[in-house]
Amino acid sequence: MKTIYLDIMEQSLAAYTPERIDDYLAEVRQNGLTEHGFPRLAANIGILIAYGRRSELLDTFVELMDLCCDEMPRKKAANDFSIREVCCCLMLLEQTDLISKTLLEKWKHQLSLFDPWTYYNEVDDHSGKFVANWAMFAAVSEFMRGIYCGLDTSEFVDWQIPCQLANLDCNDMYMDDPPYRNHAVYDLVPRFLMAFLLRAGYQGKYAERIEQVLDRTATLTLQMQSVTGELPYGGRSNQFLNNEAMLCAYCEMEAARFAEKGDDATAKQFRAAALLAAESMSSYLALTPISHIKNRYEIETKMGCEEYGYFNKYMITVASNVYAAVLFENETIRPGTAPAELGGYLAKTSDRFHRVFLNHAGYFLEWDTAADPHYDANGLGRVHKKGCPSPLCLSVPFARDPNYLTEGKNPTAMSLCCYVEDGRKHIGAERYATYRLIKENYNEAVFAVTLAKNITVTERYLICETGVEISLSGAEHVGFFLPVFEFDGAEETVIAVGETSITVTYHGATCRYSFDGKLDAEYQRYYNRNGRYRVYAVKTKTLNIAIE
Repeated sequence: MKTIYLDIMEQSLAAYTPERIDDYLAEVRQNGLTEHGFPRLAANIGILIAYGRRSELLDTFVELMDLCCDEMPRKKAANDFSIREVCCCLMLLEQTDLISKTLLEKWKHQLSLFDPWTYYNEVDDHSGKFVANWAMFAAVSEFMRGIYCGLDTSEFVDWQIPCQLANLDCNDMYMDDPPYRNHAVYDLVPRFLMAFLLRAGYQGKYAERIEQVLDRTATLTLQMQSVTGELPYGGRSNQFLNNEAMLCAYCEMEAARFAEKGDDATAKQFRAAALLAAESMSSYLALTPISHIKNRYEIETKMGCEEYGYFNKYMITVASNVYAAVLFENETIRPGTAPAELGGYLAKTSDRFHRVFLNHAGYFLEWDTAADPHYDANGLGRVHKKGCPSPLCLSVPFARDPNYLTEGKNPTAMSLCCYVEDGRKHIGAERYATYRLIKENYNEAVFAVTLAKNITVTERYLICETGVEISLSGAEHVGFFLPVFEFDGAEETVIAVGETSITVTYHGATCRYSFDGKLDAEYQRYYNRNGRYRVYAVKTKTLNIAIE
């Protein structure tokens, strides 16, 4: 699948027009190197050139890399992220005759002078305080710098790792900032880096513990993948294409590791999961213009993005992450069937990550039972169907005041949730709603949802061949809020509202909500990273969702 991954890298780079690259270069020449998007761009251009692609950018590459190797050894510029990628690029180019030996030796010499204790941003002081995942990035970058420059960097690498191992929950998932900001992306990032470290040859004092972390999280990581190939929703940096690029590479590295352990069955599952993630990315990269986030708003609007999640930084990160798959894939492993494709399970994280997943009959449901209100909402935040567009029903919920840009303001927090009318509507998406999983099966999840002091609703979700059946009991005057996809930033869906149903059609797929109660014809607009939704209220105790 190396060709598939190189194609993804090239598609990611294709989003950067010559004019955009020139503007980026001019900006860095004027202001200096400040972050990792620029060296990632340089590294991935060099890698593609080494593979016989984008050779017309050779002169541009030399300009970019010259600037990187000149500045990185003498200033903090988020080197934690990019030293690894620059070294990987230059190691690859040393195997070609595309760059003069004199220039390669100059760049290697400059990087050999880099002082890790001074010019990485996140160096653990061993005080016991929380240390962010930048420390793990720095450890991997320094390990690769040691390989490339022929240096012993083991002291720094082993200095950084313990603080990262201290951030793991009872399942060995990585807690980015407990208790509320434990997000899916930042669980996977450090484990992706741990896997990279092992594949690159790390055999230091923490290798055995890292192997244990990867072993213990393997099954859950596979089960958290959606039927559409995607990482779980929510939190910081979510809904960017580099998420699935990282998941793809992680799965390739894990496939290779399990194959070495003699566990062919798990290796085949990971290989299939990698391919599923690659397919998810490719569907977005085929759109015009190419964007780094899963919506179609004009890039300059930054819709769906945090302040730091801008195009120049995150678009090229797709290529950076996928290159780990190019480096470490084991092409002898034949893909089997990923758990996400097979289905027939309910999976859940620890309370620190407060997620429940249900996968059966091609449907994938995901709940957040204690959401970070800055990004998400309580309740059912994802309903995916295999082969159908992710946002068609719902891919990510709606925060009341999201920490990312949207085209309008959300009236409340919102998910696909219940409500109870008791003088006012008590909403299952809000912070005060508490969720307790009281029954689980391979195709069923039942929650006790407490909405107020004496108001508890039992929600039963059943996935069958005809769709998702949801029923409410335990309270009167109940109903559902239904988010209905309306606009992706460029294209409007087709919505048909009937007395007992709502149908939305998008890119040849249809989602139909059926109910036997009273629909409130008035709706409110809500906004998430994927676009704009209408949210309808329907007074009913039963709801069916069918996607095809």
